[in-house]
Amino acid sequence: MTVVLFPPRAQSAHRGWRPDELQQLIALFAAQARRSGTTIFWEIGTTESGDPQFYLLGPAPDYECLLCCSRLDALYVLEDGAGGVLTEDRSLRQILREAARAVFAPRRGAVAARLLVLLATLRITIEQKLEPFLAESSEWIGRFAPQLAALA
Repeated sequence: MTVVLFPPRAQSAHRGWRPDELQQLIALFAAQARRSGTTIFWEIGTTESGDPQFYLLGPAPDYECLLCCSRLDALYVLEDGAGGVLTEDRSLRQILREAARAVFAPRRGAVAARLLVLLATLRITIEQKLEPFLAESSEWIGRFAPQLAALA
């Protein structure tokens, strides 16, 4: 039997975020949060095997996990708050682009909901303000139409 020895994994090279990586993650989310006016928080952690993770958390009091970025050796993995993998790449910049798109892009559902509220508001305004005015106008026409016909 032949035993093949694998070189030991360099512990310091693969554990924890490098300062440049952490700075890029924090800078992106801080800029996006200022631009969108939302309050977000971040936290760092590790996987069960010690690989670094960066958590993007929503506003208090729930602090819901919005995104999680992990580095597994040289591969970056971006997950949504439910644990579904959004993308994997060897480039942190590509992962950051996907993260910004996933969190800070306007969602179609939100736009549709706002449009629906606007339409409901318009309908209620018409029913409450315009219909009574039109009803009164038709009463006035009914009262004065015979006199106007006599003048013609």
